[in-house]
Amino acid sequence: MATKILIVDDDERLAQALEQLLNLEGYQASIALSAEAALERFRTDTFHLVLSDLQLPGRNGISLIKMLHETCPETKAVLITGHGSVRTAVTALKRGAVEYMAKPIKPRRLLALIRALTQDPPAYLTNRMLANDRIEAQSFDGMHARSRQMLQVFEKIRVASQSDTTVLIVGESGTGKELVARSIHQRSPVANGPFVAVHTGAIPQDLIASELFGHEKGAFTGAIDKKPGKFELAEGGTLFLDEISTMDERTQINLLRVLETHAYTRVGGKKERDAKVRVLAASNRDLESMVKAGQFREDLYYRLNIFAVKLPPLRERSEDIPVIAGEYVREFAQKYGKQVASIPAETQRLLVNYNWPGNVRELRNVIEQAVLLARGPELEPQLLPQMLHRGPLREDIIKIPIGTAMDDIEREVILRTLAANAGNKTATAEVLGISRRSIYNKLALYGVATGEDDERDSAEGG
Repeated sequence: MATKILIVDDDERLAQALEQLLNLEGYQASIALSAEAALERFRTDTFHLVLSDLQLPGRNGISLIKMLHETCPETKAVLITGHGSVRTAVTALKRGAVEYMAKPIKPRRLLALIRALTQDPPAYLTNRMLANDRIEAQSFDGMHARSRQMLQVFEKIRVASQSDTTVLIVGESGTGKELVARSIHQRSPVANGPFVAVHTGAIPQDLIASELFGHEKGAFTGAIDKKPGKFELAEGGTLFLDEISTMDERTQINLLRVLETHAYTRVGGKKERDAKVRVLAASNRDLESMVKAGQFREDLYYRLNIFAVKLPPLRERSEDIPVIAGEYVREFAQKYGKQVASIPAETQRLLVNYNWPGNVRELRNVIEQAVLLARGPELEPQLLPQMLHRGPLREDIIKIPIGTAMDDIEREVILRTLAANAGNKTATAEVLGISRRSIYNKLALYGVATGEDDERDSAEGG
């Protein structure tokens, strides 16, 4: 299992540069921007090593190290500061730090220190915060999680299912919006009625009114017979309208009328019909922003948004990934008659480190493919797609907001390029087309210089 390192520093760009450097060295590094954020991470995870800045918003680095020393004694801590003094160093060591490093950080020295501190990792890491605040994984109508975000979603489902109010489910593609809708239906008083799902984005706009409300014979060219709509088919149950943001304005007006009057009329018809149906809607777009841009009716948005359920993307609840993956392994092993029964630590690390732009749907596809390829009892790392072996998904471009100062732009470009080259200053200078001396001067200014004693590091070694 890879060594897990938590970087605690409120300088986000410096923390990201260190994170990239350590990940490129094969460590599993992550970031917390405050002591409070670091403690929150320890309530759901455990780390072999913590690199903490002294000056942090709120609780300082020494206070954080003291608490970690008391609750996680096997976790080693290094205090990093630009405000060095003998007194600070002694205090840090008394509070539980194993080492003290002054800024500017020297990458080669830092890597050497980390190797020395983690060369013999303990088999078990005590974490009393984890033991006292451990959230057990839950299965909820086909959804599996232990994160607080998803447990809150489960609670919202319970509340929504006890009423007949309209519910708006918001989340990126692949987060499980239809699963949430089905769960609300299955727990509701109309659970014995039909559940009808309509993906409005897949229906041509000139046909969507007919699909929703039905049509009478001869209502338009091709209407050779009368046809019931989805509202009629869902009578006595639940109608789920997915990707509602794709509706044209005329259909939005018609839908608003149905929600307000609980009645509708078939296309080409005159008889008003009762809409005895509970409506759930979903969108992968920010409807509030669409309202402000004039792309979605404000009155319909507020009528839909009476009760909202927001699904977090998978990348924001990484503690759920091993839970979900394990469930999919069991499902597909049974489906395909495979003997796969476990996910080793390295495979879990690759799964957790990936960004999952396709969310749970993408994870399901990856696990299904891996199980199909598996020949033994474990889901080996080599069974995962190549994209998961490239480490945490990072953009290869740098986005610079308009109005950013030139000094800040230069700093961002140099630090990101240095991180991409694993701290190799010669390679960084060559890529940027500047002298090696300029790189040293700039890094000294930014507080991450390696110093004159590292002048000998080569283009090959970094």
